[in-house]
Amino acid sequence: MQNTDYNKSIIRDFYRRTVANGDLDYAEQIIADDYIQHSLMVKPGKAGLLEALKAMQQIPKPPASAKPFMRLIAEDEYVVTNLRFEFGGKQMVVVDLFRLRSGQVIEHWDAVQQQPETTLNGHSMMDGTVEIEAIEATEANKKFVEVFCQRVLIERNIETLSDYVTSDLIQHKPEIANGRDGLWQYLHQKGGDFAIHKVLQIIGEGQFVVVQSEGQLDQKPVTFYDVFRLIQGKIVEQWGVQQLMP
Repeated sequence: MQNTDYNKSIIRDFYRRTVANGDLDYAEQIIADDYIQHSLMVKPGKAGLLEALKAMQQIPKPPASAKPFMRLIAEDEYVVTNLRFEFGGKQMVVVDLFRLRSGQVIEHWDAVQQQPETTLNGHSMMDGTVEIEAIEATEANKKFVEVFCQRVLIERNIETLSDYVTSDLIQHKPEIANGRDGLWQYLHQKGGDFAIHKVLQIIGEGQFVVVQSEGQLDQKPVTFYDVFRLIQGKIVEQWGVQQLMP
């Protein structure tokens, strides 16, 4: 837990000091020299990230929000952030996945998706619970979500959905309606146009579990980041960001 809290503090300070206030010296300090970049929007390596951060400082920033600006979830060497930012007058939602080593960021993945004006569920992609609770349930929740992904999303046993998801599921993915029925309808109607081929990472903290996976959507290769919230062993809320792979 101590290492996890330390890693979270590094990433929290990275957003506050560097992204928000342009402290590139802090970025120089916490980004490892052998940093590996997986983002499609940033040039490779530490130099590429510093170049992108410097360019970001030229973009006018919107007024700061008083609400919590991110969902911050961490386990061992990994830290996940789920946040919203304004770019070119549009609201963008991003999931960033960082891997740290000895107090430095060594690797980074991400996905960015525009927040649509309307959603099938009536929720924005970012609202909902932020605070971490039920730390003692972390491992059980991770295992539960792992089985859910395998049986429902990969093997397509959608008739078992009620074993994993509550009937009143709160949905934040724009294209899916609320409730277990909304998720069932989406999976049923999409059929082979939506498929998870492989789970890459499962990261959990308390009631939150983050899944990084790859598959296809509408016959195009896609990386998916799904954030699930669980209560008493079932999924009660879902967020997600997806992005086309090159």
